[in-house]
Amino acid sequence: MRIPLFLAVAQWALLLALGLLVITAYRQLGRVLSRSKQPAELGPVVGSRAGRLAYQRLRPGGDQDPADAAPRSFDPGDGQPALVAFVDPTCPSCEELVTSLGAARASGQLGDSRILLLTSDPPGYLQISAAFRDTGLEIGRPLDHADVEAYRASATPLLVAIDGGGVVRAAGTAYRPAEVAAFGQACLLPPTGPLLPVTT
Repeated sequence: MRIPLFLAVAQWALLLALGLLVITAYRQLGRVLSRSKQPAELGPVVGSRAGRLAYQRLRPGGDQDPADAAPRSFDPGDGQPALVAFVDPTCPSCEELVTSLGAARASGQLGDSRILLLTSDPPGYLQISAAFRDTGLEIGRPLDHADVEAYRASATPLLVAIDGGGVVRAAGTAYRPAEVAAFGQACLLPPTGPLLPVTT
């Protein structure tokens, strides 16, 4: 007994539609869970001095330049304000944050601030998300877990605004354009007042 061609095509089309429905539901569930379960202690203490971060540069697309294998260092307090984002390509809110950071950089809202995206995922994962694949922002993988713990980056997305003097001006979950703009303004504040010691 032969199955008519239109039934075979309809079966495959339904299977494809079901697969797309499952992927959409998974992304929505991830978005809801990332918004509802935020750790109480996320990000460094505002007003403290930001710690140093050692990282390895990653390039979307997987073609790593041999020069990227060399460890790099983010040293807050070098006079340049910075936004450090702890993100993962598989996190829908992180995709929004990367897109918002890119748009804010392009519009000039972030001034001369340095933007560093840090992820624990392997370089191949950057291809999963168009936001990560097409961003012109610097992406790295932390080399020392103690650095990540010092920033209390136990969940993603985490955005940290650091002024030119190395002071944490804002830290927390942010991914919408208005939130990113507020963090950008916070990192552009001039360094003032006494500092708390570095969190280690």
